[in-house]
Amino acid sequence: MNKPIKRLEIIKYAIELEDDGIIHSQLPLLKAEVTDPELAFIVQALEAKNYSDAMRVITEWLQNQRSVVAWSDPQVSASKLELKALEEQLRELIDKRNARIQLLDEFNDLYMTRLGPLMSQILNLRKTLAEAAVRRQEAEARRREADYQRCQKYLSQAVNVLVMLTQRWESMPPHSIQAAEARKHLQQQNDLIASLLAEALELESGLTREDEPTRHARDEARQEYENHQEQQHDAEKRFSFEQKMTEDERTELKRLWRQASKLCHPDLVDNELKNEAHGMMVQLNQARERGDLSAIRSLLTRLQQGLDPMMASDRLNDLQRLRQRIVEVKQHIATLIEELAALEKEETWQLVSTLGDQETYFRQQEKALTELRQTLEQQVSEAEYDEVA
Repeated sequence: MNKPIKRLEIIKYAIELEDDGIIHSQLPLLKAEVTDPELAFIVQALEAKNYSDAMRVITEWLQNQRSVVAWSDPQVSASKLELKALEEQLRELIDKRNARIQLLDEFNDLYMTRLGPLMSQILNLRKTLAEAAVRRQEAEARRREADYQRCQKYLSQAVNVLVMLTQRWESMPPHSIQAAEARKHLQQQNDLIASLLAEALELESGLTREDEPTRHARDEARQEYENHQEQQHDAEKRFSFEQKMTEDERTELKRLWRQASKLCHPDLVDNELKNEAHGMMVQLNQARERGDLSAIRSLLTRLQQGLDPMMASDRLNDLQRLRQRIVEVKQHIATLIEELAALEKEETWQLVSTLGDQETYFRQQEKALTELRQTLEQQVSEAEYDEVA
């Protein structure tokens, strides 16, 4: 009953202001809210421009209603209206983001369809090279370890010889020719031991050399290849679904998906309905993935015909909760604005949003990727030859 009261108050003030424009703007809305004979009489009097009778009945009707209708805090109405405006702003931002993401997804799927197999070959070659690098490093580590063990053996033998030479030298007369010759051999053996110790030190530094970066590069190359295979599979599956649809059906699917997502996005609905909204968004996205136009149309109909409102501006009447939700929606708006600004700076978006001739672009990319594949194939061939050698 609050709406007819407020609408009649507006009309009453408009009559006092002698502004029939306001009266005519409110009249159709009032007519849709008629609930009793007095309201029907007021509508008829206003339509007949019998403002005297209309004013009299409006005044009486308002006085009667104020005596029975509970007081309504105008701050609640103001907060609900403010929240409704913010929700609409958030809805438009979400739709703008969804539209851009949709455009990026379509471009990525097209890229995967056109260049995915070539990229798969390139990533597999990079993975092969990374694995070969690890094998080379492991072989080098084994070689160094074997050299170190040989160096240890030679050093041990040299030390034993040094002990023997020392004992022989000590047993000779100090000023004899034999003692001088033995001392010379001792010096040579000491030099050999010093050389072996230096070699051992160099080999030790090689044994403790960090090999984690090479292994990490190999693991990254493997993961990148596996991720690409999964993405290509998904893109090909979506492309297969799209090929079964006409161009009009594809356009309709995108339009209905965006329309439905604006009605049930978790960031838009009242907090108590977030889980339900999340479930519906999952269904929408899954239907979009498989090109199920009928499922999206059915979900949109459910949302449009829902008996319970989902927006907080329609559900909340508590001033504190309304103000809290206003703060939350403003935060969502600020975050989305930042996301859109960041998206506009991304290289992929700048390419997609400015790309004119897609066919020329893909031909150029195909040529560049083919040359890269040939280079990698040569590197793999050389790496395999080195391993055999």
